[in-house]
Amino acid sequence: MRSWRILFLSLLLAITAGCAINNKTFGTRNIVFDDGQKLITEGKFENGLQKLEQAAREEPENREIRTVLIRSREEVLGKLFFEADSMRFSGDLDQAEQGYQRILNIYPLHERAKEGIEALKSERRHITAVDSAKALLTRNDVAGAEIIVRAVLQENPQQSHARELISQINSRMTRPEVSDLALESAFKKALTMEFKDTDLKSVFEIMSRTAGINFVFDKDIRQETKISIFVRNNTIEDILKLLLITNQLAYKVLNSNSLLIYPGTPAKQKDYQELVVRSFHIAYTDVKQMVAMIRGIVKAKDIYVNEQLNLFIMRDTLEAIRLTERLVSLNDLAEPEVMLDVVILEIARNNDFLLGPKIPTSLTFSGFGATAATATTAATAGPGAALISQMGFDGLKSFGMDSRAVIDFKQTLSNADILANPRIRVSNKEKAKIHIGEKRPFFTANVQPGINSIVTSTPTFIDLGVKLDVEPRIGINDDVTMKITLEVSNRTGDLQGPSGATAPIVGTRTAETILTLKDGETQVLAGLIDNRETRSVGGLAGLLNIPGLDRLTSSQNIGRTKTEIVLLITPRIIRNIPQLTNQESEYHFGTASEAGKLPVTIKRTEAQSLSIAPSGPNRGAARSIADAFAPSDDQIPPPNPFASAASSATATPALTLQAPTNVGLDKEFSVNVRLVGAKATVNTDLQLTYESSVLEALDGGDKSGTRTIKLGKDLPTGLATQVRFKVIAANPGATEINVQNAVAEDLENGAAVEVTLPPPASVNIK
Repeated sequence: MRSWRILFLSLLLAITAGCAINNKTFGTRNIVFDDGQKLITEGKFENGLQKLEQAAREEPENREIRTVLIRSREEVLGKLFFEADSMRFSGDLDQAEQGYQRILNIYPLHERAKEGIEALKSERRHITAVDSAKALLTRNDVAGAEIIVRAVLQENPQQSHARELISQINSRMTRPEVSDLALESAFKKALTMEFKDTDLKSVFEIMSRTAGINFVFDKDIRQETKISIFVRNNTIEDILKLLLITNQLAYKVLNSNSLLIYPGTPAKQKDYQELVVRSFHIAYTDVKQMVAMIRGIVKAKDIYVNEQLNLFIMRDTLEAIRLTERLVSLNDLAEPEVMLDVVILEIARNNDFLLGPKIPTSLTFSGFGATAATATTAATAGPGAALISQMGFDGLKSFGMDSRAVIDFKQTLSNADILANPRIRVSNKEKAKIHIGEKRPFFTANVQPGINSIVTSTPTFIDLGVKLDVEPRIGINDDVTMKITLEVSNRTGDLQGPSGATAPIVGTRTAETILTLKDGETQVLAGLIDNRETRSVGGLAGLLNIPGLDRLTSSQNIGRTKTEIVLLITPRIIRNIPQLTNQESEYHFGTASEAGKLPVTIKRTEAQSLSIAPSGPNRGAARSIADAFAPSDDQIPPPNPFASAASSATATPALTLQAPTNVGLDKEFSVNVRLVGAKATVNTDLQLTYESSVLEALDGGDKSGTRTIKLGKDLPTGLATQVRFKVIAANPGATEINVQNAVAEDLENGAAVEVTLPPPASVNIK
């Protein structure tokens, strides 16, 4: 007997092991395929995809391997592309290029990676251009810096370095939005002009002979017009513009010292005003709405709209084109988007009791004569029937009674938790819909009248489960106002209708609210509770009403059901509208008759510097050419006490610190440190400080929270360096990176150089 047991157990173990081997073989079917999936899970994407491709070549007809290969490749490429884009937006161009190249090594036909590499080339070119503009700005060449930065912003309106620099340029320019139509530097020397009732021709002739300016007049100009002007110590450019606008004249620059003067009438402007044709590609806004705004504000001359390409072509003056560029850049912004992280938890608890005895509650008998069947029943009915017969009740030939009594003590517990964690990305003011449940069909009977009635049934599908509708509205302060509608429905039964048709009975729980959350804040919506209890009692009539016997002689069936819906919603803003400064949102427009027209201004003059020529026989002539164009000794303006301070301030080198504003938990980012405005012989030593409990420097050094950085053209780092950090904080928050103790030395003469420190860079950890 013992040997049979051993044999049986051995056979059972062999069958179990064989099933396990078969299951393993069935689960993998290919060792290379399993190795590829493991490598991808470990983060070795290239090796893992090579293994999957090898498995696909070995089994070309295996659809499962091919499906896993395609899905894994898309997931890997998507993750790598997201990381490369994050590097590019944070300013780490080298790491971003390596990421894009890694994608192309895996899949050479990835178009978005190719576009990313081209964008990196443009970004490097833009950074170089912005650096040259910064150098011009340090030399007080504001106009030259503006031209370079405007060219960069025309190619990439979101270029961070250019947007930062254009804000500085705007603060230093009186009218940064108009085009550069000013005269050359030869026309910027200070003059004094005093004319009263002098012919226009004579004034321009004196200006031409004295200042060397060539004037060409249109045939319709009335040169005998009398003018009066008394201005001291102002540039020829400002005086000329003042003369032209007060006499309804306009000018056109022919070369560095030649001007064409013509009447400022609409007809002459059509003949002489230079027009520019520019095409504007609208990326996010409807081109019709944009053109309607341009027509209403700029009063554009000619606009052609191409709705298929979502662009418009404009022909107008250069000033109007520049104004349109500003309007397009301020209004053609991407729609804000938010990622809704939703957690829906449905909790169901059932507790059923079946307690108490089930005793016989009915008795059946028959008083008719006995038959063969009743005799058999009476014979098998037991001693009760014989006893009744002995007592003289022979007429009760058929008597039946259940002789069993059942005692129930059953309890059933059931717990059900349904967890759903959908993440949905939605644009501003658009509705996001989430449905977690089922579409259940309910049939409706249709009867076609006639001799032979035909009954047909038509299915109607009803959504049951959890339905969530969210309509977000993203604010400029990174808050999200959401209109939330939550509906929980389930089928509770059917209602019988005519002709055999049934209609479902659906129980619903609905909640609707409007709430405002900050970016990353979580809101809990709970309390949608359905608590039901049913109780049924069965037993002998009469005994149920006797206290004490009701529990002993009755059977109780108690059912308790409790369901609750808990909703957690967390908005995470992906993109928002950038907040504009006053310099960006408010700028010079021009005049009511001509958009973008250059404003007419003159410099401030000293007190009592304006005078009227004395009366006499030469009343209508100029005082003298020398007096007209040379300032008198007694009217020389006093020296500017701030000139030396301004010149020294512009020559002071400055350090810049650039870091991303928002960084995710456990993410890496770069911090750029640059030395601007220093001579080639200046070297700078600085200390970069950070919170070591929040950030970790990835340069392999210690974790003390400080780094010593050396900048200089003769050093390996050059005038700019980059430090990589990783967020090691466990919770979201904010931190700062500072530059302290900057010491600069001019190697040419060994003198110490003062360096302007940048403000701390704030980083929000989300």
